[in-house]
Amino acid sequence: MSIVALISVGLVIWLGFASHRASLCTVRAVGEIMTSGTAHMLSSFAKAAAWATAVAGAVLLVASPSGMSLIDRTPHIYTLAGGFLFGVGAAVNGACSLSTLQRLADGDISMLGTTAGLAAGITAWSASAHRFHLTASQSLADPWSSHDTWVVFMLSALWLWVAWEALRLWRVHRSPAPLFQRLFSPAYRLSTAAAIMGVSGGLLYSLQGTWTYTRFLHAQVDSWVAQVPPPSAMQGVLVLALVAGMLLSSWQRRSFALRLGRPATVGRRFAGGLLMGMGVALIPGGNDTLILRAIPTLSAWALAAYLALLAGVAVALLAMRALGGRMAPIVCSDDRCA
Repeated sequence: MSIVALISVGLVIWLGFASHRASLCTVRAVGEIMTSGTAHMLSSFAKAAAWATAVAGAVLLVASPSGMSLIDRTPHIYTLAGGFLFGVGAAVNGACSLSTLQRLADGDISMLGTTAGLAAGITAWSASAHRFHLTASQSLADPWSSHDTWVVFMLSALWLWVAWEALRLWRVHRSPAPLFQRLFSPAYRLSTAAAIMGVSGGLLYSLQGTWTYTRFLHAQVDSWVAQVPPPSAMQGVLVLALVAGMLLSSWQRRSFALRLGRPATVGRRFAGGLLMGMGVALIPGGNDTLILRAIPTLSAWALAAYLALLAGVAVALLAMRALGGRMAPIVCSDDRCA
């Protein structure tokens, strides 16, 4: 395995570990707004995207690796519809892409229903799209290699924010406790997890291109349905590394507890995963892809897709509440969420 591959695996393990420690979830982020009127968790996702954009932009602006391209783009109406569908599915499931794996790593076996639904949803849409020629995705040239003035200006502004945020985090984390002890803290601050995820995501964007697990699932299903080349073995290794990072976090803080879930719960997970899978095929990718891979390409439509995803989550949560569902309050303070 090459040095680049080893670095990439290490970054993904670190990303998985940090996301598990902070319990970041888009559904919970919307729930926080609806129940507490604050947006601490949502702002952490924005910070993660900003970190990823700054890091990836700096590397690609200087290095300009050959062969780099944007995430595949589908017609805009499909992208927005995919974001909304994914959001509705995530709300039904009770977890988005990363938080599904986080809960699975903690022993919630019902989340296997979600992963099965994801695969089924991707297969259903991909098969229909291939048969009836419903979508035509294309790859676009990477904007960072253009060296346009507006790109350099935006990157400079982002790095000013990065410097300020890094200084703020350093002040917050000043402690006599050993670094090892702080790394294995049972729960990470939202801003800390956002920085780790963003830096890791930005470097992975530069080193591996589209590496996220929802895009891996989509590419794998496409290879079966449309007989296109499958994702590389390295992409599969990175997915396993992501799960390994979450399992390491679960094992180290002893949060693993096997829970099978009732049949109704598994059915709801599958239904949510089915909608999420269709959204993944339409975007293409899930909220992990949008935050760590698509938005850092400076795509306005990637941002629009994420807003559509948030709208889908909100609409579904409101509908479930109107039908008698209970929403537990999500309270965040001191850069942490309960």
